[in-house]
Amino acid sequence: MMTKRFSGTAPEADEYRLFTLRNASDMVATITERDAALWSWRAPDRYGRMADVLLAPKGASNPVLWQGRHADGGVTLLRVGAGGAVAQLAKYRLDDDGCLSVEHELVAMAPTPLDQGACPTFNLNGGIADVGDHMVQIDADYYVEVDADGMPSGVAAVAGTAFDFRQPAPIGARLRWPDSQICGRGGFNHSLFVRSHFAGGQGPLRTVARIVDPGSGRCLQVRTTEAAVQFRAGHQGGFSVESQARPELASAAWPHVIVSPGQVYRQTTVYRLTLQA
Repeated sequence: MMTKRFSGTAPEADEYRLFTLRNASDMVATITERDAALWSWRAPDRYGRMADVLLAPKGASNPVLWQGRHADGGVTLLRVGAGGAVAQLAKYRLDDDGCLSVEHELVAMAPTPLDQGACPTFNLNGGIADVGDHMVQIDADYYVEVDADGMPSGVAAVAGTAFDFRQPAPIGARLRWPDSQICGRGGFNHSLFVRSHFAGGQGPLRTVARIVDPGSGRCLQVRTTEAAVQFRAGHQGGFSVESQARPELASAAWPHVIVSPGQVYRQTTVYRLTLQA
């Protein structure tokens, strides 16, 4: 465990701790109390060269509100909101098969907008180039369109659009599509509804995305219990696939999910980092 300083916060709030997880393949994942975020993840490429496949988190919404500790072979972080209105847990575990599991649990004592914490931004080549040649596959038939202000405006089929990642496609080529949903917006920042055998809500853990960097051979698989993912690319030189709850579109709160008093929200995401043959 290490302590780092984060400049730009109040003096009493400028220290946070880092917790390290290591597996049998010498992968090393570091988790920070700052937003309960994944800070770094060092892993080998096809030649055995180690590199960090994450871009460091930028900014922090509440950088001293989380308290972490090593527990049960992983790392557990706890956040309690002002007045005890919300309690939130984040649990990280790194397995020997390259699976980094992230479990979130939130209990609300008052109506609370769902905040799942910081989402990791990846660059599988270790930052030696951009992610333009990363091949992306996302098991989704529909995506959420956004208006000029970036707010959700409706749902559209991915077929025939830049959002059709049902078959692997390179990020860079898709960013160059003459699509009004991408042009002028800096790239992808959209929610996609993943295929599943259930209608809405949470379900069993299943693979919803696969991203491959041909140069390094690193392959990232994303598994989730959620019914949607937020795909971001073209921002900060990396990409992210964030598990998301899928609210009813008729809800006045859409696109937000409100956790009701006494309700317990649970979510699991598993990132598996392997090497492509």
